[in-house]
Amino acid sequence: MTDPTEPQEGTRPTDDASPRDPTIANATDSTDVSSTAADAAALSESDPPAEDAVAIVEPPRYRVQAGYPDGHFYSPVVNTADIDARQAEIWPAQPELLGIDFNDAAQQALLREVFPAEFAGYDYPDKLDADAPEDRYYSLNTEFGWLDSRVYFALLRHFRPARVLEVGAGYSTLLSTDVNRRFLNSSARVACIEPYPRPFLKTLDGLSELIEERVERVPMARFAELGAGDLLFIDSSHVAKTGSDVNYLYFEVLPRLRAGVRIHIHDIFFPHDYPPDWVLTENRSWNEQYILRALLMDSSRYRVLFGCRYAHHHWPELVGAALNLPDGQHFGGSSFWIEVI
Repeated sequence: MTDPTEPQEGTRPTDDASPRDPTIANATDSTDVSSTAADAAALSESDPPAEDAVAIVEPPRYRVQAGYPDGHFYSPVVNTADIDARQAEIWPAQPELLGIDFNDAAQQALLREVFPAEFAGYDYPDKLDADAPEDRYYSLNTEFGWLDSRVYFALLRHFRPARVLEVGAGYSTLLSTDVNRRFLNSSARVACIEPYPRPFLKTLDGLSELIEERVERVPMARFAELGAGDLLFIDSSHVAKTGSDVNYLYFEVLPRLRAGVRIHIHDIFFPHDYPPDWVLTENRSWNEQYILRALLMDSSRYRVLFGCRYAHHHWPELVGAALNLPDGQHFGGSSFWIEVI
């Protein structure tokens, strides 16, 4: 993860409004629904269609209402005034995460031995020309940037998975399909689950399958296909709540994965909490990182492989040297890798 002053990453899409636009969810009459549906139609191509949003709120019993106001003691939305007063406590310079083995020696071994060897060939531009095809990866995007992409590039080449299943698709998919095609002889089967795909995903060369569905509606059999050495790439809504994708992934999918399956989770900022501006300014109130933290505490089932933010916090010079980061920058460092053991 980057510092608040640097380009930020987030769940797909980050440049536009959330797919679950609260102005639509809280509409209370046909006039409101009509106007907000028009607004929704103008959102990113990755957002759900406006007619889906309207269908959600038409029956009065499905209208969204809050049991407690945002910031209330019982509300899942944080009280920013309270958090602001406790910044030094919540974001210390040297956070301590108790009960988790971050496998420091193995992370450093990747940085010293694996990444420099596998990084050769990373030739993606920072930006694309205006007339360039949209199905080309570039590193200065706002979703899957410099550090995350470099680590993904190197680990795909190093691990050579037979299957890659991405939950949440976009720039990471542009990268994984390109690496598979250019460096792995198309040996991996790359599939993705994305309910609101951008147009380029529907015709992307090297993408074996696009499942246009919310992950919690995808049969468990799809995840049961993953075996030792395969990769489950997770870039979720980042919110644990009743019926959410995060709950499904962490409570249904992960416990059933076979030993040897590797898992990538995006927007994980260990050893830090979520970035202050995401909490205080944007008030995202994300909580997936806390679920993962609890999962890894005193765990005998999962082994930490690599944490982008974690590594850059502890060994910034080593990270910069291993992955040739321009001017020592680490834009986009929020990928976290674990393995089922």
